[in-house]
Amino acid sequence: MRSILLAQNSWILRFGELGLKSRPVRRTFQKALRRNLEQLALNSNTPMIHELIRQQEIISSSAPIADVEDLLCHILGVVAIDRVVLLCQEVTPIAVAKAYLSRDENVGKSRTFGVRVRRVGENKEWNSQSFAGAVGAAMLGEDDSLSVNLREPDRWVKLIMESDRVSLVEERISGAGGLPAGVQGDVLVQIKDRDDMLGAFLIMRRGTRLIPVLDCDEKYIAMLSKFDPFIGSRSHAKDEVGKRIQRPAWGALGLTKEQAAPFVQKRIDSVKTTPLSTLEPLCGWTEEEKIALLNHMEKPSINLSHPDLISWIDS
Repeated sequence: MRSILLAQNSWILRFGELGLKSRPVRRTFQKALRRNLEQLALNSNTPMIHELIRQQEIISSSAPIADVEDLLCHILGVVAIDRVVLLCQEVTPIAVAKAYLSRDENVGKSRTFGVRVRRVGENKEWNSQSFAGAVGAAMLGEDDSLSVNLREPDRWVKLIMESDRVSLVEERISGAGGLPAGVQGDVLVQIKDRDDMLGAFLIMRRGTRLIPVLDCDEKYIAMLSKFDPFIGSRSHAKDEVGKRIQRPAWGALGLTKEQAAPFVQKRIDSVKTTPLSTLEPLCGWTEEEKIALLNHMEKPSINLSHPDLISWIDS
């Protein structure tokens, strides 16, 4: 059975809203996400292996860890990225405890911990809960300065248990969240200033593809392109007879309907049409909230998208 760990440097992508979709929709969204990821990797010359193993989206790369994680945290649709390393090739609590403590720089110091285990594949001897308890007991036996705290420990020991090995989640990094760019059609945008860019980013996080028109500031387009490498590329769909056609834009930001009309590219023979919507996603936002969103765009793994947002990512 193939391991989920492909190389020394590996990451597991974690989804939020995307994972709630029906199977056919989720498959379509994940395909768009992979396409965006592969193109961003090509643009940044970052070597990367992306595979689906046991329903897990696994990334492996020989590139510097910081470069890979900076790229991954810009992928729309990914709420978190788990950096994973092989801990032990023996699925026994004592072996896992010793392997973990050999990596712990605080051995001998008073500290609290808790163990969480995710089982991947079948294991007749252990389930996730029993293995977590057994590993915790083994760690207490190996280091008497440890104590258990399952509410707010100094350190969560997060393990992935397979049939023949145990891996350690070294760190969980926050992602950009939202939905993959391009899965919800096209929106026309005119981006001239910071607020235009922030508004465009908000609608892009909902799965739209931005189509810049008229005069746009290239520095803002470049910043948005770090999240979607296909900005400006029109989406396609199939018509009533299965022919591939270009989708008309359904929304506009920074434009009046009159300004946007020449760029919509609505089909004359279309049976069903969608009225063009003018979007104002920043309506009601304070300056503090806008600055927080800008900081999030610059460093998604460090800065939350909203100053009052309580993240569930570490749960």
